[in-house]
Amino acid sequence: MKCETVDKIFAIAHEAANELVRAKSLHPMPFHTPHEAHSVIEEEFDEFWDEVKKYNLPKGRDTRPAMREELIQLAAMAMRAILEITDGTTD
Repeated sequence: MKCETVDKIFAIAHEAANELVRAKSLHPMPFHTPHEAHSVIEEEFDEFWDEVKKYNLPKGRDTRPAMREELIQLAAMAMRAILEITDGTTD
């Protein structure tokens, strides 16, 4: 894998980690169950899907920036589920 690609992957992971820190400051209560985590992740996915459905370049609807934002939030919530549900870390 090219070094630039690896750098981009780490930059995106860093962005998702920052989003996770921001989200935890707004909603400090940890996920209590895998079901709760699933619901939050599903909500974030649905918000991404809404942007995908709006996307239509010939009609001037470039929702890629909004898609990216939703995907960063989705990644952050997946990271949170890993930390709080599978790894048992809540701080």
